[in-house]
Amino acid sequence: MSLSPTVRFRRRHLPHWEVANGRYFVTVRCADSLPREAVEKIRELHLNLAGIPAQSPQFAAFQRQVFRTLEKYLDAGAGSCPLRHPEAACIIMEEFEAMAEWQIGVPHFTVMPNHWHALFVPSDAGVHSLSAVMKRLKGRTGKRIRTALGGRGPVWQGEWFDRWVRDDTEWTRIVDYIHANPVKAQLAASWSEHPWTR
Repeated sequence: MSLSPTVRFRRRHLPHWEVANGRYFVTVRCADSLPREAVEKIRELHLNLAGIPAQSPQFAAFQRQVFRTLEKYLDAGAGSCPLRHPEAACIIMEEFEAMAEWQIGVPHFTVMPNHWHALFVPSDAGVHSLSAVMKRLKGRTGKRIRTALGGRGPVWQGEWFDRWVRDDTEWTRIVDYIHANPVKAQLAASWSEHPWTR
């Protein structure tokens, strides 16, 4: 497999790696969706990775470990779960559609009670970094959800998880994972019956 050239790479608590013509699997969680022990575990994983090159197998293994840690706690439905409200889930879907303004397709996604997963496909004409896209998306959705539901404080955790999708096999596996989420959480008998999954 030939590697795509890196466009951007940065680390905060989680690494974010962008490549030319990349497709991305993104997970965003609500601000109160992880208990302190999970946050500490992810921070510890990140510190252990500090010197590992982004294109190495160790980096990919780290991403899987971080995602498994996130998944374990998110699937437990922790926190206030604002996305369980239909008006909040609709806001997320509307903003996914609005990403076409930035030449980004969102062909598959699921909105769960305390997080969402999506596949982002920037067009060749897209000029915005994933960081800029996420800033816009989280800012707009957070403001609209707070207006719709009330309350105070941030809606979203400061960071997000993203993974560059390496090939079509991985793409298919991620689509299956997205579709399985509401079924596994017993929100619907099949993904097609869940109104917030595509």
